[in-house]
Amino acid sequence: MKKEMKTKKTKTKTFEFLTLFVMVIGTVIGSGIYMKNSELLSQTNNPIIALILWSFVGVICIMSMVVFIEISSSTKHFGNGTLGNWAKIFINRKTASFFSIMYGWVYIPSTQSVFVAGAVNYLLLAIGVPIAPYQQLIIYLIVGISIFITCTILSIYKRFVNRRIQVIGILIKFLPLVIAFVAGFILIDKTGGTSAMWGTGNKQWSPILFFGGFGGILFAFDGYVYIANSQKTATHKDVVPKALFAGMIFVAVFYVLMALSLFLGSPDGSIVKLFEKMIGGNDSAAARIISNLILMAICLLGSNIFVDIAIVDLASDANNKTIYTKNRELSYKKAGVIQFLIFIVAYSFLIVIGICTTREGWDGLSSKINTENVITIEDLLNKPADYINWFSSGTSCLVFIMVLVVMIGGIVNRFTKRVKVEQSKLFLVCGIISSFFMTIFIFFGIFSFIWEPKNIADGNWELQLSGMWFLIILAVSLAINVIVFLIQENLFKKDPYTDGWEGEINPDIIVEENLSIKKDIIKLKNKIFKN
Repeated sequence: MKKEMKTKKTKTKTFEFLTLFVMVIGTVIGSGIYMKNSELLSQTNNPIIALILWSFVGVICIMSMVVFIEISSSTKHFGNGTLGNWAKIFINRKTASFFSIMYGWVYIPSTQSVFVAGAVNYLLLAIGVPIAPYQQLIIYLIVGISIFITCTILSIYKRFVNRRIQVIGILIKFLPLVIAFVAGFILIDKTGGTSAMWGTGNKQWSPILFFGGFGGILFAFDGYVYIANSQKTATHKDVVPKALFAGMIFVAVFYVLMALSLFLGSPDGSIVKLFEKMIGGNDSAAARIISNLILMAICLLGSNIFVDIAIVDLASDANNKTIYTKNRELSYKKAGVIQFLIFIVAYSFLIVIGICTTREGWDGLSSKINTENVITIEDLLNKPADYINWFSSGTSCLVFIMVLVVMIGGIVNRFTKRVKVEQSKLFLVCGIISSFFMTIFIFFGIFSFIWEPKNIADGNWELQLSGMWFLIILAVSLAINVIVFLIQENLFKKDPYTDGWEGEINPDIIVEENLSIKKDIIKLKNKIFKN
């Protein structure tokens, strides 16, 4: 009997380790590698430098995981593990409220816009015909908003169906990655004609280039801090750190090898161009259609997931008292409507200025192919979402500012012991090192969108139109964040919580996990080992 119980316990621990390991991979590996690798190559102008940056950021993220395992232990038995709630626990309520607003009003809308605009962009590229800028504006607005409405309805009213879509989608999204991973190493072209690694325009070397591209990489790793919450529901607590570290190491190594594969096999470091090359080349209509439809499906999945995340996080922060609610409750329906309105404003504004304003490689509404700025159909169809893509990478840096502040709060707590936590080994060493380099990543992640490092390497410090617009959008977003925060603080002052700021409005409310696949794996585990 004892032997059977020991065997069963070993099996459940092994299964839980694998469950958490898969959860880490499913959470972190998303659309970032699909959409940001070619952007990183463009910013660094050298694939070797890009690979070094992928590796270094991955190592720092792994080290910071030690910090968040300890921080997340503060909400193991009560409360929800969000950046806003951790900021309230380790710093103060006002900081937490500011972070919650920044996350919901700035970061989430920009990220949702990336996936929605990406889906529309890949659809137009699949069609592959010249479309006038004003026609693109209409398509982006109508199709993009329709996608978001559909995702919001599914998230609010059809959560069971939505969860199944996410589970299947998460599993499916890895198939193109695996295919591309193998194909990149097979389709190497050392002549440089169809390989970014040996391309003639990708050989620039300068120390300043190492400071470019952090925004895109941080976007690819975004969300990893939340996997530390898994210790809250784990049966065998001792396997959690091992599984999380193994998962993060796998993710970091996979990103580096995936980027290497894309640089070897793709002319611009993107999966789309690799698929086109693999299926039949640039002249093949089938290759163009299939490769772009695959990426469109990935973006639709990303949009669906981030709509869900936005609604769940807003409801969670309201219950944690970091977001003001007049009736002391915020349903998924109300949270969905609020997020929808914020998205409409952000998405519409970024698309309008992306199509209507002139910049390098784009002539605004007068843009057409076979001109000095716009040469090909791809140039014509890719530029409208520029500001959305740039801004999403920039706002990823803002989210990592929140991550950094919470990390510093956790480090300070080691000395003050104000918050009860379960201490992790190597916490201070990993915390100090990762905080230092995270600061560098954030600063240069924003800096590189204002002054491009590749231009500085050539001695050109001139502020480009794109950098100016990025700075304006960032300043406006932060100004909106401050205004909303001040309005909310005034509401809190007029209508304060009578029981104080600690805890939750309703501790009995169970806010659903953002990652749907986690629940399904746990159910599978319980079903297998129920006896």
